[in-house]
Amino acid sequence: MSHAAILDGTTGAQAVNGDIYGVSDSSLDPNTDEFNNEGDDQVLSVWSWLNFANVNVKAGYIPFSLIALLTGETVTSSGTTPNDYYSVPLWTTRALNVGPKPMLIRVPSRDSLGAARTLDIVLYKVQFAPITFDGPKYKDGLKVNYVGKALPSVNDETGAALGYTAVGRLMSHP
Repeated sequence: MSHAAILDGTTGAQAVNGDIYGVSDSSLDPNTDEFNNEGDDQVLSVWSWLNFANVNVKAGYIPFSLIALLTGETVTSSGTTPNDYYSVPLWTTRALNVGPKPMLIRVPSRDSLGAARTLDIVLYKVQFAPITFDGPKYKDGLKVNYVGKALPSVNDETGAALGYTAVGRLMSHP
């Protein structure tokens, strides 16, 4: 993963509202389940389904505007450069269960001829958990963890009805 961002929820994957800077580690893992339809002492068919997908992003930069976007809290500031001061409440009870947000995950890729392309994974509805921190560690610094569950949705990242249920979509572009 080369980039991750929280989308604004109205204008699509091109309108990034909250960049997650300095991504150092990430994963997107589907949580699936299945049922074996058995008869005559054998498996006749298998029913598979997706419950949600786990999203994990570890980054080395902590933008206050992104924390405010994920928690619904307000960033306060005072002073002028170089003596400016910023503050955002952390782990308040009102910020623990905010509404889901659409998310963009960008991955560098190549086409069948080896030409560079970009693969975007657009997740329609991600319910984020409270942010957590790792470190600080020598030569690694403090890392912030953004963890969420990409849930099935009947609307895309702009809020438009899909007519079916999906977690997101893949887009490939130069």
